[in-house]
Amino acid sequence: MKKLLLPLMLGALLTGCNETTTASNNSDFTAQQKTQIEQIASQYIINHPDVLVKASQTLQQQQMQAQQVEAKKVVIANADQLINDKTTPFIGPKDAKVNVIEFFDYQCMYCSKIADTVKQLEEKNPDVKFIFKETPIFASRWEASKYAADMGNWIYQQKGGATYAKYHNAVFATGKDEGHLTKKDVNTIATSVGVDVSKFDANNTFMNNFELFGKLGFQGTPALIVMPSKNITTDNITIINGYNPDALKKAISDLQASTK
Repeated sequence: MKKLLLPLMLGALLTGCNETTTASNNSDFTAQQKTQIEQIASQYIINHPDVLVKASQTLQQQQMQAQQVEAKKVVIANADQLINDKTTPFIGPKDAKVNVIEFFDYQCMYCSKIADTVKQLEEKNPDVKFIFKETPIFASRWEASKYAADMGNWIYQQKGGATYAKYHNAVFATGKDEGHLTKKDVNTIATSVGVDVSKFDANNTFMNNFELFGKLGFQGTPALIVMPSKNITTDNITIINGYNPDALKKAISDLQASTK
């Protein structure tokens, strides 16, 4: 019984110390009783430090879940820009039921790491629309980050999704990230997919992506969203922050099953 009472007392102490607690709650204990509870609770925490760790983990999980819900609401509010922006490269059916949106930077190590998984998923799921939001978060550090993003968007506008896909995959296939990619590399790849780089004139074609990236609360790349084209709710949206190929595969599979 003592083991059960102590956590209850700790909860009562925390409630009593909360500034927003009502007057009736504060009057439940006398000053002497509160002092006794504080002593018991303090000793309990000393003897069971895992209580605070578990409480912290629970609070962190609750906060993350709340942030996810808010981010999903932003996804719903900006669904058209996420799915149907004509300036954004995509691969797959235009009217697909399932969409995968990726915010990425060619110089991001984890974007490079997940690129092959995304490519495989494209091949295995021809009914899914893969949308690529060029978001060069390292542009201020590495010039090729911005240059490659601009080139990618320009190639899409000039040649369409198939040529863009060749360029996109070829850049990642170099394995050059974290500042190792050069403008020369980008030009070589662009030329190899049939583009005349002497006509390249794009500049900052990704600013709308940055704005959306900020609205969604993303802090790094890759950032992925799996969502349907219709009847979008917070329950059928999956947001994946960072490198998590298993979560991406599951989100696509689950949404495909629910949209059949």
